[in-house]
Amino acid sequence: MSLRNLQYELMLISRNYLKPHHGEEEVLDRSAYVLLSRLELGGPMSLKGLAAALGLDGSTIHRQTATLLHRGYLQHLAGAPGEVARRVGPTPGGLVALEESRRVFERGLHSVVGSWPGDKAARFEALLRDFNRQIEALEGTEWPRPDGATESGLP
Repeated sequence: MSLRNLQYELMLISRNYLKPHHGEEEVLDRSAYVLLSRLELGGPMSLKGLAAALGLDGSTIHRQTATLLHRGYLQHLAGAPGEVARRVGPTPGGLVALEESRRVFERGLHSVVGSWPGDKAARFEALLRDFNRQIEALEGTEWPRPDGATESGLP
């Protein structure tokens, strides 16, 4: 293994992932997609909790959530009893925008890996999940996963 080559390929994947590969389809920007995805699977969070989960500073999370609140993709929700901080969660419109973007990204992914043999695609998915879980373990922040994405599937 070459760490230089690995870091280079990761740089390229960060450049290439989550962008439409067909036409000029409208999708959420990367920060909105990540933020809404986290809230969709993890439930409503305070801005402080969201900043910690995303590894962002307070001013960045305030700016990102303000934009999504203004667009109608996020809403303020009451916190737990006795909790001072309000939480934010996706609105129905935010979830629709998230799902529409997800479909565009999945079509783009299909155009790249759709012709791969099933075992190759499954192994790639498992390796990416294991890679991300190792980063989460190092950072001490586990991310929620969609149903069915809990096992690595690697030997």
